[in-house]
Amino acid sequence: MKKPTLTTSKMPKETERQYTAWLLYCEAGSLRKTLLLWEKVGQNLGDSWVDFANRLGKKPSDTTLETWSKRYRWVERKELKLIEDVEGIRKKAQEIRQKKVGVIAEVFWEKLQALRKQIKNGESVTVDEVKKLWEMFRTEMGETLWKHTHELGIDESKQTPPTEEEKELGRAVNETIKRFYDKRGDS
Repeated sequence: MKKPTLTTSKMPKETERQYTAWLLYCEAGSLRKTLLLWEKVGQNLGDSWVDFANRLGKKPSDTTLETWSKRYRWVERKELKLIEDVEGIRKKAQEIRQKKVGVIAEVFWEKLQALRKQIKNGESVTVDEVKKLWEMFRTEMGETLWKHTHELGIDESKQTPPTEEEKELGRAVNETIKRFYDKRGDS
């Protein structure tokens, strides 16, 4: 007999009670905890659990729950549900980021237009105002303000303090420069 396709919705031939039990299993995390939680459903868990309790009905035996778990592949389905849940959260986070970017861009544009209007009206606008607006925009967009350091090839993460040999060499260079200017009389 071929196993039905794994899904997080109700499986073929699975009753509403069995499906609801699987949802409870997903919340509890194990069969033993599912049975413990089953006893508490509808007692002190709040109004949102009342419908859940009605769909679950009377608690089944351990073996019945184990049979349902094997037949409807609860462990595999729970993993699939976790993957779907994480993907849903990822999509929601992406939507929030996109909305945030839109709002930030809109505010930036409106403020830039206000500064432009000030200039047209003969009012002064400082470079510092525009610079701060630009920096705020870049910061909100998650971009660095100092890209030019990377363009010059400086990678600060690879910077290390000078070794003793390098310090000694630096002192020697400084001393040589000092002697040069002393001889010229510029010091």
